Amino acid sequence: MTGRAVIGATARFQAPAKLNLALRVVGRRADGYHLLESWMVFFPLYDELSVTVTDGGMSLTCDPPVTGSVEENLVWRAARLLAERYAVSCGARLELVKQIPHGAGLGGGSSDAALTLLALNRLWGLERSLAELIELGVRLGADVPFFLGGRSAWVGGIGERLMPFAEGLTGALVLVFPGAGVATGRVFQRLNGRFPVRAAPLGMPAAGEGWIGALENDLEAPALEIEPKIGAARAALEAAGARATLMSGSGSTVFGVFPDVAQAMEAVAGIGVNHTDWRVFSGGILNRHPFHAGWGDERDPDRGHPGSGGPR
Repeated sequence: MTGRAVIGATARFQAPAKLNLALRVVGRRADGYHLLESWMVFFPLYDELSVTVTDGGMSLTCDPPVTGSVEENLVWRAARLLAERYAVSCGARLELVKQIPHGAGLGGGSSDAALTLLALNRLWGLERSLAELIELGVRLGADVPFFLGGRSAWVGGIGERLMPFAEGLTGALVLVFPGAGVATGRVFQRLNGRFPVRAAPLGMPAAGEGWIGALENDLEAPALEIEPKIGAARAALEAAGARATLMSGSGSTVFGVFPDVAQAMEAVAGIGVNHTDWRVFSGGILNRHPFHAGWGDERDPDRGHPGSGGPR
């Protein structure tokens, strides 16, 4: 350890969701990992992580549970990986409260893992560089390096290549999770090596709302074959007045872009009434991770407009 941990120190942090505004599958490595190009941004839907430094040992509670055992949870795995890599002598009590739907294409588990690395790196006084944390993060999941990077970015390779956007993206969004998750592995199996041939790689998006006309996701078609509710979610957003719609990641969450905040919040109310088993959220694009804006409960001033009173 290069710094000094304070036993009993406690802090709370927020782990945001992510959205893929564009996602291309451009190849596959010999080890089976798929090569991607994506535009990724943060969204103001948060899991909350409370961390207390202890004099030894590790514990985790997760509400609600999302894995069969604590040891399978990405928060636990991230904490153990960091502790073992740097021979940490103290421990941590970790308490995770989930709001991001599990298996929704919003990166909740990856966001939690990245936040665990960032928070414990600080609270344990390790002072490891971002490059060192990313080296660990890619071992936990393809989306973890993006959450560690802290800014909206072009993401490539298996998630380890990051190029932050020079200017922020904007948009009034509504997210619909249609009550059924989709396993990422099944989606890639259904893709079955069908990589579209393109004339040019995915470049950087235009600032502001200039990205809206370039929405694409190579995983949407195979995910639709597995879960028809994804199509129903898109139809509901289009009927509510969305300018454009797209599935995020490997699904099953679909987002819609609306002309303004008022219409987005109207859409949330209408969809929520007609589909009581769905979870619906409104919010603006976040271009920075809240951890990098300050400690604990401080939220990013660039966080966009708030959600409409939480999930419906």
